[in-house]
Amino acid sequence: MPKIIVVLFLLIGLNACKKNNTSTGGDPIKGEAFEYSIIPSATNNAISTFNSEHFVSLDTRTTIKNKLFVFLPGTSGSPNFYKLIVKKAAALGYHSLGLMYPNNSDLYTASGTSNDLTQFGKCRQEIFDGTDQTTGVSVDQNNCIKNRLYKLIIYLQQQHPEQNWQQFIVNNDVDWSKCIVAGHSQGGGHALYIAKKMPVSKAISFASIDWNSTLSRSADWVLQTGVTPVSKLYSFNSISDEIFNYNNVKTQLADMNFIGPATSIDISSPIYNNSHTLTTNATPALIILVPNHNLTVLDQYIPKSTDGSMISTFSNAWEYLLNN
Repeated sequence: MPKIIVVLFLLIGLNACKKNNTSTGGDPIKGEAFEYSIIPSATNNAISTFNSEHFVSLDTRTTIKNKLFVFLPGTSGSPNFYKLIVKKAAALGYHSLGLMYPNNSDLYTASGTSNDLTQFGKCRQEIFDGTDQTTGVSVDQNNCIKNRLYKLIIYLQQQHPEQNWQQFIVNNDVDWSKCIVAGHSQGGGHALYIAKKMPVSKAISFASIDWNSTLSRSADWVLQTGVTPVSKLYSFNSISDEIFNYNNVKTQLADMNFIGPATSIDISSPIYNNSHTLTTNATPALIILVPNHNLTVLDQYIPKSTDGSMISTFSNAWEYLLNN
């Protein structure tokens, strides 16, 4: 997976995150929209790495669904790269957040060409819950996805109790049954992996795959039976993705028994044949780095209309993925 490492450093150059804790909005009342940027260490001083800001959005101008949308950025990405999808979910009534987590390229260095098909799963498990699984990554229980999400929810409840973030905690843990977990690239793989292990409300993968290029096979966890039904899994991919070959993507989605057929949003309208595997061959708004890998969800790359807004085919596709 050498391209992943290249993207790691290129994306760092795009990151304009501030290293402080900021928020906008006052006391929430019906008919307001709220956005908060929160550094992970503000929620728990034991969090010591990957401290770019979480991004949180809540829009009380619509009917609140009482479900939590959690978005996981791609390799070396920050939630600040993905504000549009988080705000779209909020506009649809979700408590919504982009979560910063340990997302360097170690996962792919350890797993992409290994003769051990279990490496992807071991790395993802350690990044998820901080249990020591492999030397391929090094993530402790303070810095893992699970703890960061839990601490962020607790922090939001403490800071904004009237917004009812507490509903997403049960028995001193995240209530995964109320969570839609989504992500881009590495984050999309985490979303699907979490859905294998936890009973989430839905999982959405944007431009993601765990493919072993040495053995030309999906990672072993892909073939395992998950606790979340496959009927709650969705994906959205560019057929021109420069990092993850679309033929391999199709094989992996078939390995996971995703509901098809693969349906292009460019020529179809909702409800896309009730497919859970959406595709596009649209032209990205930004043509640098790996534009087709990024175009499905990264703010700068999403195709735009002449007025700068996201084109309607993408807005409709996101709404379908979130609400179907």
